Amino acid sequence: MPQITVKGLTEAQMKKLSTPLMRDLAEAIGCPEDWLIFELAESRFYAGGEQVPGFPIVEVAWFDRPDEVRERVAALIRDAVLGEGYPLVQVIFTTLTPDRFYEFEA
Repeated sequence: MPQITVKGLTEAQMKKLSTPLMRDLAEAIGCPEDWLIFELAESRFYAGGEQVPGFPIVEVAWFDRPDEVRERVAALIRDAVLGEGYPLVQVIFTTLTPDRFYEFEA
């Protein structure tokens, strides 16, 4: 936890960014690196019935954190993705509530 879903990047870009971004995000959030994992979700963008070029979208699902932590995480993601040459990235935060989150281990 947090869970980070990435859309619009290539597999090569995600491999390149995942190690430094994981380290930086763990430091900013104040959690161990092994609490973080990135999911690269395949995505296609459409407009007017045609496939069109897309842009990266990064969704962060986590328990509530202070505003300054959220701003720092957004900035780290922004800088990493824009550093890949994209002119736009969206970073979306979803706040989970502990009483509605379940994690099971065998």
